[in-house]
Amino acid sequence: MTRREAALILGISRENAGAEKVKEAHRRVMVANHPDAGGSHYLASKINEAKDVMLGKTKDGGSAF
Repeated sequence: MTRREAALILGISRENAGAEKVKEAHRRVMVANHPDAGGSHYLASKINEAKDVMLGKTKDGGSAF
């Protein structure tokens, strides 16, 4: 996932997204899409991945092959 995709999922700007803004956006989007509230597990995993990308917590991409 790119930073652009992550920002679109979270509904924030990728240029000036500080950690607090990312966490707030993640919380807001996750509440609306959490599996316990009728959302899908797939969407929840993508929302979490978007947060990790925006916070720089993912390893550098690249293929396993």
